[in-house]
Amino acid sequence: MPDRRGIFVAIVGPSGAGKDTLLALAREALQDCPGIRFARRVITRDADGATEDHDTLDVASFQEARTRGDFCLSWEAHGLCYGLPASIALELKAGNVVVANMSRRSLDLAAGIFGGIDVVEITARPELLIDRLTARGRETPQEIAARVARYAPVDRPASAIGFLSIDNSDDVSAAAGQLARHLKTRTRAADDPSISSRLA
Repeated sequence: MPDRRGIFVAIVGPSGAGKDTLLALAREALQDCPGIRFARRVITRDADGATEDHDTLDVASFQEARTRGDFCLSWEAHGLCYGLPASIALELKAGNVVVANMSRRSLDLAAGIFGGIDVVEITARPELLIDRLTARGRETPQEIAARVARYAPVDRPASAIGFLSIDNSDDVSAAAGQLARHLKTRTRAADDPSISSRLA
């Protein structure tokens, strides 16, 4: 296991579940809470100003950055490339809790890199996923329906030290509060491994 005291918290869930919204609200609520870092992803998609605030690279530049070792973890999904900065390893070694929006297909890869990880799944009712994805205007109705139909709830990964599912179908502020409270418990667990074992 890597030499670190921090905890990597992977946020996963279907498109349209509101992961970006909950992360933004939790980040605001925790701005005065030391020891929590929200990872800024690099994506081969232009930022639209309405969802996730991320850095953008074209595909060629992304591949060059990956070759240089700029990312501690990278993956591809839905025709896009995603990367997490290499500085995350230093944050974890310093004992911080690092929160990152992830693909569930990359959870085992993340666990292999960071050791035991904490997983938070954000969900919402299928009809809401369809409405939210339709409002984005990125895909056709047929593509949206197929995307929603493909998604299955995340089973707790064997490598996870903790797993929490948050339903973001109704009260967004309540869901964001649940996420913020969970992240606060993880800052204590990073300092006391025995707490982590009790929360798992």
